[in-house]
Amino acid sequence: MAMDTIEKIREAELASDSAEKEAVIEADRIVAEAEDEAATLKVNLTKEAKAKADALLQDAKAKSESILNDAKVSAESEAKALRSEVGAKKDAAVKLILDDLTA
Repeated sequence: MAMDTIEKIREAELASDSAEKEAVIEADRIVAEAEDEAATLKVNLTKEAKAKADALLQDAKAKSESILNDAKVSAESEAKALRSEVGAKKDAAVKLILDDLTA
């Protein structure tokens, strides 16, 4: 009977050692899996952030081009109006000079 008890204790110790080793292996597997998931998440978040930054950059570039285009159109319109005004004043100045010469 004492031998039975000793044998059962040994079996229990072996089972305990085996369970402990399996627990360590399982813990290592879980940690490795978590590290892999974290690395994947980091890559995905980095890609997502880069895509958002690229989209914002493209939007800013488009707005900048639109503002520059609007300014160019406005400047061209203003220049045309000034040329027209200069032409009218030139005609008036020529007429005034001619009137002075003929008077």
